[in-house]
Amino acid sequence: MSDHGIIADIRQFNRFYTAQLGLLQQHIFDSEYSLTEVRVLYEINFNKQTTATGIREALHIDAGYLSRILRKLEKAGMVLKHPLPEDGRSSYLTLSERGRRLMVKMGTLSDDQIRDMLSHLPPAHHQTIAASMRELRRLLGAPGGQVTLDQIDIRTDLRPGDIGDIIALHGQLYAAEYGYDHRFEHYVMETIHDYLVHADPRRDRLWLATSHGRLAGVVAIQHREGRQAQLRWFLIRPEYRGIGLGKALMQQAMEFCKAQRFKKVYLLTTDQQTTAAALYKKCGFVKKESTPASLWGHELYEERYELEL
Repeated sequence: MSDHGIIADIRQFNRFYTAQLGLLQQHIFDSEYSLTEVRVLYEINFNKQTTATGIREALHIDAGYLSRILRKLEKAGMVLKHPLPEDGRSSYLTLSERGRRLMVKMGTLSDDQIRDMLSHLPPAHHQTIAASMRELRRLLGAPGGQVTLDQIDIRTDLRPGDIGDIIALHGQLYAAEYGYDHRFEHYVMETIHDYLVHADPRRDRLWLATSHGRLAGVVAIQHREGRQAQLRWFLIRPEYRGIGLGKALMQQAMEFCKAQRFKKVYLLTTDQQTTAAALYKKCGFVKKESTPASLWGHELYEERYELEL
């Protein structure tokens, strides 16, 4: 799409969003406080305590204008000033009990209006809207827009579409990051088919990490003969890396292996997956083999790591 088309799409969304936001915030104008005054109250409430400088930097408003707003809110008994211990000439701000009650009331009204806005949509669309908004905030670098581990759900039950998502994620990421061709996706498809055909619920398990319904990461344990197990399909979507998700998935997989009393866990990877290899080593895996191979359009080394339990 051309720059003109992208800009046109963003402007169209902005027009819609501005109108929608006006509807959602209409209750604010029915109160005695302006939108900016409520934003100031929200900023104090969100941070528990803050300073006038912190509010000004967060909301990008004029210092004199903010000073007048704070005087009004303090006079109304909504905001309390507290001298800073290290500098008695400066103060930090908190909400009074009255201010907190107003924030609770407005939060409830906003929640109800958003529920009304979504009420005609199926639950799956709720997830899509929330995920899209979170992704937009992340991409634009909005404060608080980065994903955290507590926003990820990890489950072990397979649902319709999961298998296709796992295969597609592998095909797309390995093509983008390592240049693997379509044969790698076919390889993943074959290995997952083998897993599904021979799966034993007591000895095999697959963990899926999702964020608002979107697959964020995956790992699996497949039993092998001689009380061994193979760790498979360990992969984290790039935007969910660096938050501890890989470590969390590996920890659950290893705890499962110990609970099933496997004697050894092994995995097959390549010399190109250096980041994953570092995590394997942290978990106690040791590289046992490194064999040259021609795979998926590349000349590489296929490596085998093992962990004695």
